Amino acid sequence: MKFYPPKISERFDRPANAGMIENSNAAGTSASFSCGSFVRIVMRIAASDKRIEAVKFQTNGCGYMVAAADLLTENLTGTKLTDLHGIDLKEIGGWLESGLEEFPLYKTQCRDSVIEALKNALADYRKSAIEEFQDEKALICTCFGVSEVRIIKVIAENDVADAGEVADICNAGRGCGSCQMMIQEMIDSYIRENR
Repeated sequence: MKFYPPKISERFDRPANAGMIENSNAAGTSASFSCGSFVRIVMRIAASDKRIEAVKFQTNGCGYMVAAADLLTENLTGTKLTDLHGIDLKEIGGWLESGLEEFPLYKTQCRDSVIEALKNALADYRKSAIEEFQDEKALICTCFGVSEVRIIKVIAENDVADAGEVADICNAGRGCGSCQMMIQEMIDSYIRENR
């Protein structure tokens, strides 16, 4: 007799993405204090196209945490950060549940910890991109490492009217989306001053 539901048990018995990654450049950890477990997600993201080349996890958690981490890491491998464009973390939770069955109420912290570890890994990657730009011009898009100087050049050379056009040219604003409003303000300011 299996202790876990079939989809959870299958991933718990044979997780495909447990372990570490050589040359990882993003890592995030989360813990559940209600059960004393932790989960860590590590990624290697290509600098050229911001594609998640590899992603693995480590955990001391139960079958629910292992299964959620394994499914999440499986589906992130090969994904571009632009494909995660402002994705809602609740959406990922629903996506995990649809792939694994509904989590019992007393196990939702397992799912939530995995999602939080992913969020922390992406924040770690953005932080390292920001650090690369210290002592240089202002960094506007931390997801793709696009500076203010680069965005102004794109605006001036391409006669853009909205932030989406800037994203099409240099990816600025395609990641988490938090810089889109600032990019639009830069466009509006440029238009006021030069047209």
